[in-house]
Amino acid sequence: MINQLVPTGLKGLISAAVLAALMSAVSAALNSSGTLVAVDIVKRLRPQTTDHAQVRIARISSVTVMVLAMFWSTQGGRYSSIFEAINVIASNLAPPITTVFLFGVFWRRGTKQAAFGTLVFGFLMGAASFLLDLPVAGTEKIVSHRWGIPFIMQAWWGFCLCAVFYVIVSLMTPPPCPSNVEGLTWENPLRIIFHGRPKSVFDVRILAGLLFCTVSALYYIFR
Repeated sequence: MINQLVPTGLKGLISAAVLAALMSAVSAALNSSGTLVAVDIVKRLRPQTTDHAQVRIARISSVTVMVLAMFWSTQGGRYSSIFEAINVIASNLAPPITTVFLFGVFWRRGTKQAAFGTLVFGFLMGAASFLLDLPVAGTEKIVSHRWGIPFIMQAWWGFCLCAVFYVIVSLMTPPPCPSNVEGLTWENPLRIIFHGRPKSVFDVRILAGLLFCTVSALYYIFR
């Protein structure tokens, strides 16, 4: 698009802006990965870890992630575009996270065992789907081509399986204490809509309705 639509004098400026945004995103990802390993994993498993050791672990983790990302970048030719690659990876990671957050808000009977089990089950299922569609062996994408399930529908069916798994495990484990979920889980999914009249145009229900109408209109126009 830059080559075809942008005048010659602006191509360099726009390219520099794109590279700056990319560098910012990469820097944030590396810092986040290092912090995740050092603070959320190592510090939790070994509380006696010093700050100096955490910094060293974070640096090693960031370098490791960067090297792995460089090796992974050589597989970009397996996808038609970067957009497809990003969405394929997201479709494998999103179902368990979406299930845990959604049921955690709307269903008071959900348990911590179900949440943890769903995350493990969903990530393993997503990893298997990703490897089958890469593909690791051969050239045919098994899930997308042989089974005829595009990556967007893979995310949907993955969510359905995670939801079933979450409900089953929740019903098989003791219910949470009411005091632990008070104020964190909705008593009724429709309560947010009918709990009273909107006080202003900035009410979350009005804004959500406008967003829904906008997305529906865009879908109808560009479908």
